[in-house]
Amino acid sequence: MPSVSQLHVLMAIALAVAIVAIPMGHILMAIPWIVVVAVASKRETKRGRGAFTFATYAIVTLFVVVAAVLAPVKTTERVLERQLVLPKTDLTFAEMDRENNFENTQWLPRFIYVATTSENADKQIRFRETDITLREFVDTIESQSELRYRFIHCGNGSSILFGGDCCFGLRLR
Repeated sequence: MPSVSQLHVLMAIALAVAIVAIPMGHILMAIPWIVVVAVASKRETKRGRGAFTFATYAIVTLFVVVAAVLAPVKTTERVLERQLVLPKTDLTFAEMDRENNFENTQWLPRFIYVATTSENADKQIRFRETDITLREFVDTIESQSELRYRFIHCGNGSSILFGGDCCFGLRLR
């Protein structure tokens, strides 16, 4: 039974780590991955190990990508764990509206935007306490209203390992 060289295993790991860790690596590394795998498989075909070499790259890459997807290091998760100090436990959407009430929303981190309409401006949201995490803030709003949260980011800072970079903030719409 043919074996795969350790060099190919190391190259497969290096390529897979680049794919998951580099921002936009899943896009930028596609062509280099294909070229390296094609050349390595073709060279090893002469020794009767082409299929094993290809399988090595594919399996290692799949394993690393799945591990990165499941890794608990996503940027959005870290942001949701940040502490938030509310001015009081009962707030209306109008009191959380940065665009129309900027002077009174200094307590709200600048990357959070709460959509306020004339229909929901007076809607009262009751928080369990004033010292909460951003996750508790979002969960409370979602449970007591029709607003849902979403992080807005561009793809340039996204990676499989760390997810989106949250550069455009958190929107509650």
